[in-house]
Amino acid sequence: MNTSLKTLFTAAIALSFTACSSETAKKENADGTTTTTTEVTTPSTDSVGTKMDAAGDKMDAKMNAAGDKMNANMDAAGDKMDAKMNEAGAKMDAAGDKMQANAAETKAKMDAKMDAAGHKMNAMGDAAAKSARETKENMQNSVK
Repeated sequence: MNTSLKTLFTAAIALSFTACSSETAKKENADGTTTTTTEVTTPSTDSVGTKMDAAGDKMDAKMNAAGDKMNANMDAAGDKMDAKMNEAGAKMDAAGDKMQANAAETKAKMDAKMDAAGHKMNAMGDAAAKSARETKENMQNSVK
C-alpha cells in the first residue's frame, strides 16, 4: 500500500482528536452555582501509532483479500468464456463440415443431372442425324 507521509500525519492528527477521551464532572457550590470541570485525556503518540499500524494492517489484509477474490472471480469468468468460445468453435466446425458435405452432395447431384442432360442431348442429336439421313435417302430414292 502506498501512502504519503502527509497522509499519515493527517490521519494521525485526526485519530488523535477522535481518540481523545473526556470526563465531565458537575459540582454544586454552596452558593447554588454549578461548576463544571472537564478533563480531556489525549492518548500518547505511541498509542496512536500502534492503533494506526493495526488499522493499516487490517486494511491491507482486507484489500489483499478483496484483490484475491477479484482475481479468482476474473479467472473463473475467463474459464467460462474459454469454455463457451470452445463450444462455439466446435459448433462452427461442425457447421462447416456439414456445409462441405452438403456441397459435395449437391455437386454430385448436379454432375449427375448434367450428365443425364448431356446424354439426352446426344440422343436427340443422334435421332436428328438419323432422321436427316433417312429423309435424305427418302428424297434420293423418290428422285430415282
